[in-house]
Amino acid sequence: MREEDTPVHNFVYSKALVAFVKAANGFCQFLEELKGTEGKAFIATSVLHLSDLYALFMKAGETEPVFDTPPEPTVTETEWSALFHKIAGILGPHNDILRVAAENEFDRSELVTHAISEDMADIYQELRDFTVIYSRGLEELMNDAAWELRVRFAEHWGEKLLRALSALHQLYVNDVDPSQEE
Repeated sequence: MREEDTPVHNFVYSKALVAFVKAANGFCQFLEELKGTEGKAFIATSVLHLSDLYALFMKAGETEPVFDTPPEPTVTETEWSALFHKIAGILGPHNDILRVAAENEFDRSELVTHAISEDMADIYQELRDFTVIYSRGLEELMNDAAWELRVRFAEHWGEKLLRALSALHQLYVNDVDPSQEE
């Protein structure tokens, strides 16, 4: 057990990181309990969760890893796929959005079709992997999970969060209700 006044201890139990962990858990629980959630409620609640997550993550601070290897992922491909399909089912035809192709994509067109459900499932996977490790209470692992989450935020999930938030924002302000459409 580490001393209570070490940089790792102070970081993993900081107010800012704990607030982010609570928001991440709330987002994951929301997505895990989607059964019966209607489109308009899903859109509004997702906008709230995603905006909170982004703001709180920006305040969470940074750390350096303790171990040489990243923590093992916990979300399975089957769990990811089930969530992807649940969200796609809720959003229906509003799940697909157009976005500019990234430089490293093989598609030669300027715009590509992308699914909000893919971004949401990817964000869920990153956050659930992090919160499962964080909940184990082993400070070095908690620290490294937070470090890995920050690396992956810069690599992809931060952009996915903003893309999903932007698309859901448009649905929200246009008062779209996918559950009322066939």
